[in-house]
Amino acid sequence: MNLDFVKVPFTNNPSMIRLEGPAYSKKPNPEYIRFKKKEIALEKDNLCGETQLAISLDLRTKITNFLEIKKDTSLMGITLSLEEDFALMYKGNMEIVSVCFPSGWTPVSKLGENLMSIHDPVADNEQLLKSSKKLSEYMCKQSIKRWVWTITTFPELSNFPGYSKPEVDKIEDLFFRLETQTSVPLDRNTSLFFIKVEVLPLLDVWNVKIQESINSMSENILNYKDLQQIKKLLNKI
Repeated sequence: MNLDFVKVPFTNNPSMIRLEGPAYSKKPNPEYIRFKKKEIALEKDNLCGETQLAISLDLRTKITNFLEIKKDTSLMGITLSLEEDFALMYKGNMEIVSVCFPSGWTPVSKLGENLMSIHDPVADNEQLLKSSKKLSEYMCKQSIKRWVWTITTFPELSNFPGYSKPEVDKIEDLFFRLETQTSVPLDRNTSLFFIKVEVLPLLDVWNVKIQESINSMSENILNYKDLQQIKKLLNKI
């Protein structure tokens, strides 16, 4: 795996490249659909939803048009046709969300909010918040790609709030959690955001850059990402 997105020193500042190629998998992995169904059975009302504005303006049609599927496909139908999680941003706000594999947040609770509000809980978020408005506007003009990563003791794709993470004492039990985020403009007011989640054994992707990046993180970041004990474990290598 190419780990160019792992930065030393670590930063939460938006780091992205122009998207080349498709924004989502045209042939979804059936395993992802199975995992989505599992999470939906547990937390459906917290994972997928639409605002009243989205319903009144039929914003879901913008998604079905882009995906080239039946216009009247339900939000759940769209969800189970993709391996990626997704959200629709309209005039700067998240009006539709389908995130079955969240990373410590409750997707439906953020409906109707802008990127600044969505990013507010992130640690050391000053530059992230400062750039949120411009990023939202840019997403309606250009297809982009970026990555968000962490190390975890939890092997599942979903990291929904309240899920219990096991304690571990060896690197063999750690996992590399990666979100590949892509965004495509649908029109001058609308963008469609995809999130592909991967969770891999850390040793499968290990590079000393990971350790160096974690060692460069502030205490705020380490606490936010729950990496304090993992940092100590990695520094025993």
